[in-house]
Amino acid sequence: MERIKILIFSFSILFSGGCGNTPVVKIYPKGENAHIECLSLDIYPMNDDIRRSLEKLYPFDPSCKTVLEVRHKENISCNANHNAFHKAVGGFPGNFLRMEVRKGLTLLYSYYIDLDSKAGAEDAKRAFERIKRDLDLSN
Repeated sequence: MERIKILIFSFSILFSGGCGNTPVVKIYPKGENAHIECLSLDIYPMNDDIRRSLEKLYPFDPSCKTVLEVRHKENISCNANHNAFHKAVGGFPGNFLRMEVRKGLTLLYSYYIDLDSKAGAEDAKRAFERIKRDLDLSN
C-alpha cells in the first residue's frame, strides 16, 4: 500500500504539481512523528559543492540507517500539458533537485524543486534547512 502511495505521489509531481519553481514537500505518515537521531548522505550524481555545503550543516554518519538521498539532474524536459505555453516561449526550468529521507525502504520525507540553473550548494542548503525545520532535526 505504501508503494502505491509513493507511486501516485511521484506521478502527481511529474504530471501536475511539478515543473514549477516552488518546492513540493511531503512528510509521509511514518515521518510525521519519527525521531531521527542521525543521517547518512547519498548524492547522485556526486557533486562536491553540494556535498561540502550539506556537510557544513549536519554531521552525517555513513553508518546510519536513515539516509538523506540527494538527486539532481540537468537538461530535463517537463511533459506536463499545462506548461505548453511556457515551453514554447522559453523560460522553462530544465533542472531539478530532489531530496528524500528514508529509513530502510520507508520514505519519510520528500522535497522536490525545479530549477532554472544547475543545482548547486545554495539550492541544497535551502532544501536542507527546510528538511531540518520540517523534521525537527538537531545536530
